[in-house]
Amino acid sequence: MLGFMFALLELFAFVTAKLVDEDDLFDARQSVFDRYSATGLAEFRAKVADPVIGWRNTGPAVHEEDNCLGRPIRYSYDAAGARTYDGYDGRQAEVIVVGDSYSNGREVADNETYPARLAELLGVSVANHGVAGYGPTQSLLYLQQNVSRYPRARVIVMGIMYENLYRMVNSYRPVLYSGASDYALKPYMRDGRVVPHPGSQVFESLELFRRAAQKAFDEDFWARPVARFPYSFALLESLTSNNFKYRKLQREFRKLGKPEYFLIFANQDVRLNLIALLNEYASMAREWGVQPAVIFIPRNRFDTSSAAEFIAEHRASIDSHLLMGDVARFPGIAWEKFNLEESDGDRICHPSPYGYQIIAKYITEFFANSEVQAAPSGLSALGRRGMRLQ
Repeated sequence: MLGFMFALLELFAFVTAKLVDEDDLFDARQSVFDRYSATGLAEFRAKVADPVIGWRNTGPAVHEEDNCLGRPIRYSYDAAGARTYDGYDGRQAEVIVVGDSYSNGREVADNETYPARLAELLGVSVANHGVAGYGPTQSLLYLQQNVSRYPRARVIVMGIMYENLYRMVNSYRPVLYSGASDYALKPYMRDGRVVPHPGSQVFESLELFRRAAQKAFDEDFWARPVARFPYSFALLESLTSNNFKYRKLQREFRKLGKPEYFLIFANQDVRLNLIALLNEYASMAREWGVQPAVIFIPRNRFDTSSAAEFIAEHRASIDSHLLMGDVARFPGIAWEKFNLEESDGDRICHPSPYGYQIIAKYITEFFANSEVQAAPSGLSALGRRGMRLQ
């Protein structure tokens, strides 16, 4: 009888795993490893690999990609890997922007990104060093590598899209997103410190890279169990994993009207790591003699409060030198226009030209209402009416 009951439980667990998204519930390493090739690794190493931050934009280069609406978009980069726009002059840049694809301006033309719009609104050159796929850890290290290129810089802006908290504690993108770039190992935050990229040696052979990836699949914050017998134990492990609690379960809460990222913003370990990263960012900026700002960017209307609540609750634990803002506080956003396309919160493109313009306008007004130290020429005219955290 016990054996029969266990067999039924196993059958239930097996069927559940297959009917519910198996690749999302369980470890996907084998499908990732099956895509590996010596040619692919060599190409990644030659074109974009970086042994400190994982990958980077390179240039000078111009290429085209279709956006989610099927329209070709032109991406232009200078020799430093900064995305350019009409009138951009890196030698004169007074503002540096780092962040992910939202900061890079994916899916819109060079002149429609928020750094390009910000340059127009402020009347100064803005260096756009946003890189697709980056989390805050990579943004900070990338800024550290590039700040010396811009001797006229007075303000640095780190854009953090709400979802980026997932990436901050992720050591290998395919652990978090199984279809992501196969060779994207990366630095990440753990226990309040930066855990570095494993280094250039992992690109020397597929075997060395596979070992590093194996370690990531085993130890990552988003690690999932392997789908194997006993399935009932594997399913239980999956249902208690960070992946289930802070991604799958969170999506279900969103359908009930809860803010999309409230669970990950409330996670104690994630908060500790974010606070440590922001304090390190402020400390570095002080050494560089520039004013740091962090701007949280909502993905859509399904969460416009999690970042603001984090700021309000933890402002006292974060270096007062760091300006902290949240685009969701901008009044009157037409959320139905914010992204190029959206359907039930799942098929979401990057922001539309309107969305990127909103981000630029918010940052401009945020600076105007903040005590920006060592303000660039375009900002000094905006006035210093005292600190007002948004």
